[in-house]
Amino acid sequence: MPRNRNGAEVIVVGGGAIGLAIAREVRARGRTVLVLESGRAGSGASWAAAGMLSPLGEALDPGPFLSFGLESLALWPSLAQDLEEESGVAVELRRSGKLRVAFTEPERLRLHRRLEWAREQGVPARWMEPAEVTRAVTGIGPSALGGLLLEDDYRVDNRALSQALLASARKKGAEIRETERVRGVQIDAGRCTGLYLEDGTTLEAGCVVLAAGAWSGRIQGLPVAVPVRPVRGEMVALRPAETPPSLILESESAYLVPRDDGRLLAGATEDEVGFEPGPSASGVHSVLTAAIELMPSLAEARITETWSGFRPGSPDGMPILGAYPEVDDLFLATGHYRNGILLTPATAQSLADLIDGVEPGLLPPEFNPGRVFASAADSIPA
Repeated sequence: MPRNRNGAEVIVVGGGAIGLAIAREVRARGRTVLVLESGRAGSGASWAAAGMLSPLGEALDPGPFLSFGLESLALWPSLAQDLEEESGVAVELRRSGKLRVAFTEPERLRLHRRLEWAREQGVPARWMEPAEVTRAVTGIGPSALGGLLLEDDYRVDNRALSQALLASARKKGAEIRETERVRGVQIDAGRCTGLYLEDGTTLEAGCVVLAAGAWSGRIQGLPVAVPVRPVRGEMVALRPAETPPSLILESESAYLVPRDDGRLLAGATEDEVGFEPGPSASGVHSVLTAAIELMPSLAEARITETWSGFRPGSPDGMPILGAYPEVDDLFLATGHYRNGILLTPATAQSLADLIDGVEPGLLPPEFNPGRVFASAADSIPA
């Protein structure tokens, strides 16, 4: 892949956790890399996340997402250690475990099915009866019918993570340009040759990676726009009067993620409102209501922050990872929805492999972008 005077061998559009991790990995393999971020690096969905690393808790079935998530989770301890050494930023990776609590009989049955998946996948998990749940977590809802303990779930401080990735990528030699708005891609004779910016500047590239999250669908110049949509999530940070549980707690309506500083992050809504910013009064009310149902003692907690972000949703709920159909040197890394932080390590390795022309060992074929463009395949030029 030739070097280019006006750009880089690899240009990554998007400076969230996914884009920065890809840039860091690509640069570590010896290529010049440029990241273009429309705002501040790590200020989008990566900043708004809760930092749960829970493959089995997030999976809809024991399929490709669960497999990829478990592979990515296994990469997290080494990534966190490397980032802390390279950046000096503590990312607060903790093997906290997660307790998913059932409050109705249908919920209890669904959690027992997840326990079966865990056993099939070799994931450490066990069922906790109601008395054990209430002993383990002071203040849990008294109507709990039991809970599924996922013992190997982790959490990470996603905001610190973004800063660590930014510092590490720069230390390795990646160029990061913030407040740089990309308008579209340049495609010549079936190959992506670069980008054009909002101010009219054009940049040449050996290849381009679109990792702009929910904004990936706004990139112009493509035969067919990337089919991702924004799904707003609203969250609340709480400071309980008593020491919060060290476990991540979750019901079918809410989750509570502890931080080392004593806060609990409560979330989250899923609103199809386009790019309408939040948080909204109704969204915050919804989050607080569900959080207090899960842990009634939170009714006395102090609210320290509210915020929102836009998750990148795909048509089938799975990530869109790989080559754009029928356009050479153009790759997609988007559609992670609410699991971008979890999938960051495996996504970075997989995209770097594809750029190197190597078959990614971790990447499920079900994530191939061709599936979401299939209905418009005839309109994509050869």
